[in-house]
Amino acid sequence: MIAVAAAIYLLDCVVLLERGQALWSRAGLAFGSLHYQVRGKAVALLNPLTPFLPTFRTRPLFSGAGAIEPREAARALAPLSALGGLQLLLILAVLPYCLTQAPGWPFFLALVAAYLNAIALLGLLWWRYRRARIATRPLAGLAFGWLVCLPLSINALRKAALACDVAMDAREAIGLLPEREKEQARGALAAQAAEAMQELGEGDAQRQRLADLRAQLTAEASHERV
Repeated sequence: MIAVAAAIYLLDCVVLLERGQALWSRAGLAFGSLHYQVRGKAVALLNPLTPFLPTFRTRPLFSGAGAIEPREAARALAPLSALGGLQLLLILAVLPYCLTQAPGWPFFLALVAAYLNAIALLGLLWWRYRRARIATRPLAGLAFGWLVCLPLSINALRKAALACDVAMDAREAIGLLPEREKEQARGALAAQAAEAMQELGEGDAQRQRLADLRAQLTAEASHERV
């Protein structure tokens, strides 16, 4: 049972990204794998040790602007980080310990605590989103999964953040990074653009836009090194 719960959680940490799309959090930018794809999308992995850090998915390159500023959404979610961390401890530490060392009432009470914490997370997410004028409709489907399959609730904070349509693409997100991280992020985005170009025909307009973006990123990286 413990292994199944951990496997479900790790599988829930897998995220699919469009080429040039990124995961943005306080830890920086992550663009996913260049080589592993599912249905033409890059495979990325959320850090299994930090489900309490809100993580956003930037909008695809050259798409229309999203409706939500990521910093605004991050502020809405920040007060819930403690509950997210507590859910990780309850499900992957306290419940396994009680199951093996203290079955019976201790395990039952720990299970009740995990469900109550999941419900509290859901209620506070809904309230914070309503207060920040962020759409709460995506929370309905997510909440069903969290309550039916408790290990999924560990990622409640991040999955709620990933459901936001943020007004920032990866190119703009690089500007929010510390200077020491920008060059690496530009290189990763340029590599994603090159990979996406290989999937498009020579006369495709999107291919030319990706080529222009790659050239700009390379020039900026060269300028910084100089």
